Amino acid sequence: MATNENEIRTKAIHEAIEAARGEYLEDATGTPEDEAYNQAVSDVVAAIGALLEEGK
Repeated sequence: MATNENEIRTKAIHEAIEAARGEYLEDATGTPEDEAYNQAVSDVVAAIGALLEEGK
């Protein structure tokens, strides 16, 4: 990919990570459901972040 395309891709991935992080429950009650939800958000953030490594 051309440098400009890489920059655009990297910016989009960073924006996707920030959007996913915005999904964490701020008022989590500590229930198994809330913990599972937040873990799923963490997994999504990690999966999106892995895309950064693939592009290198």
